[in-house]
Amino acid sequence: MAFTHNRRPLAEEEKSTDAAKARARAMELLAGQELSSGILYERLNRRFTEQTSAAVVAEMVEREYVNDERYAEARAHGLLAAKKSRRAAAQNLRQKGLSTQQIEQALEVVYAPEEGGEDPELEAAAGLVEGRYRKKLEAGRRDLVVAALMRRGFAYAVIKEAIKRVEEE
Repeated sequence: MAFTHNRRPLAEEEKSTDAAKARARAMELLAGQELSSGILYERLNRRFTEQTSAAVVAEMVEREYVNDERYAEARAHGLLAAKKSRRAAAQNLRQKGLSTQQIEQALEVVYAPEEGGEDPELEAAAGLVEGRYRKKLEAGRRDLVVAALMRRGFAYAVIKEAIKRVEEE
């Protein structure tokens, strides 16, 4: 059985003002995954009026069901695990509707070098060079590896060090 979804955006006069339904929808959305307040507002705004959506998001923030700082840090950890550069992570977090302060705070925590350890961004770049770009490097196509990592948002100094580390192994 195929399910069809009504993808047509609702006109403003068709949107509901029922706060109880909006609250229930917010809880459904948050049960599936953690969301930022901006994303939750956008999703609620598809079915509910702006005032209703804003009131429900404010209530979710007040009850700490939605916490943008927690979301930013968790998302930054996921992006680092996916071997994203600090710059790419910042861009992704900006797209999620987070403030500059929240983004910087999360990136400082997640991308900060550990005591006696390596720079996490360097580790991510080295992991990419070691795995995905090793064959290109062995084939003498260092330029392609550098270009690919620059497109991913890594700084040239980080790329140079990551390549040097893999070549020394």
